[in-house]
Formats: sequence, structure tokens, C-alpha cells
Amino acid sequence: MTSRTTSISICSLGLGFAVFLFFYARPLVFLVQTNRELRNSPGIWIVPKPITSTPLANPIAKKQIVSYFGYQFESPAPEVKEEPKAENLVVLNFSDCARVVILKPQPSGPLTSLIHQMPPNATRSFEVVYGKEAVRSDYEFRRTVLNMTPKDLSLFASPRQMVRNSVLLTLKGADSQRFKNGLYSFETAQMRGFQEGILALDKGVVIQAFDHQDHLLTLIVGTEQGQVCFGQPELSHIIFSLRPVPVSE
Repeated sequence: MTSRTTSISICSLGLGFAVFLFFYARPLVFLVQTNRELRNSPGIWIVPKPITSTPLANPIAKKQIVSYFGYQFESPAPEVKEEPKAENLVVLNFSDCARVVILKPQPSGPLTSLIHQMPPNATRSFEVVYGKEAVRSDYEFRRTVLNMTPKDLSLFASPRQMVRNSVLLTLKGADSQRFKNGLYSFETAQMRGFQEGILALDKGVVIQAFDHQDHLLTLIVGTEQGQVCFGQPELSHIIFSLRPVPVSE
């Protein structure tokens, strides 16, 4: 091999390495840093499991409908008392066994609001990075985030995929403390969403329920200390009976 050929080969190798650094260096550093910081975080490896509807151990003789902020569900307890509330939330006490906080839904979720404020070119860039499916709705974006695990951080992925998955996993890591003991999904004819945490181990369980217009209803559920009359069957009863109030009502 002549010295000229050797020089060309070295230059080509150097150029190739420079191109690699330009396109991959930052995404690669971001990926490695994300993996190092989050791989041992509580809940980061957990993905949603479907909730099953469980019959109540003591069914209520007379159905009682609870309705707030345009949504309603069947009470799993014979007594429901409304406690003093703020403007944007309601606190309900179920037979002195559990409290449920219902947060007033916003007109649109954080992702939808952000996209509506962005110019068309920026919106398309958002879709390119995260995928059209993920940014189609707040529900789809949340589902994508919660299904991410460190296994999705691959050194062999494209730079765009490295950045995308690193960002999504970072978003999941910020909330992972809430569902370190359990993460579940549900879907009915009216609503779909997620349950973060379990009543037996967590002080508060968060229910994020999306309707077909992508409006988010958030419920925070906690049991009273020393009481065992409200558990997952009662919580599932609320989830699977949850729906928007019919227009006729």
C-alpha cells in the first residue's frame, strides 16, 4: 500500500469518525447518562398491567351514582359524604373507609395544549421525534411514556431514537416513585387510562382516566388508617363504572 493510499484511508477513517461524533456523540451521551441515572429508580422497569373487574364482597342494595365535573360513577360504599372543597377539586368520604379527591379536568391536556401553541413546522418536528402515534393524544403519549423501560435504550438505535427514548424514560422516571408498587391500565367503552400505585402499600393511588375527547379526569384515592373496608375491588368498581355524564342528564 502506497503512502498516498494510506493517507486517504486515514483521512476517510477520520472523516467517518467526525461524522459519527457530529450525529451520535450528544445522543449517545444523553442515552448513557439517562441509563445510568434511571436504571435503579423505583418503578422504572414496571409497565402497565390490565386491571380486572372484581365483584364487590358486599354489593350495595341500591345503586348510588356520584357525579362531579361532568363525570359519574357508581359508589362502592353505602355512604358517601362530601367534605369541604376547593374550587377545582372535590373530596369524598366513603363510609369512613376511604377518601377520594376528584380534580377538575382542564379543557385539554398538557401535550395537546403545547402542540396547539406550536407553529406547524415545530409540530411536525415533534411528530418526527416522538412519532405520530405517540403525539396523537395525551392518552397515547402517557401510554408511550409508561411503557418505556431501560431496555429501550439501545446503543444501536438511530440518534433520533436515542434522544426520543431517553426523553420518554426521563419523563417516566420523574413519576416512577408513585407506581413503584404497581402500575395498571384499564379500558372501558367510555374511558381508558392508568392506575398508579396500589391501596395496600401506598398512601395514595392516582387514577388518570381519559375520555374519547382526550379530556383527563384525575382521582387520588387513599384509605383511612386501620380500615380494611375499601380495597382494590371497591376501587375497580369506581374505575369500571366511570363515564361522562350522559347528555340527557
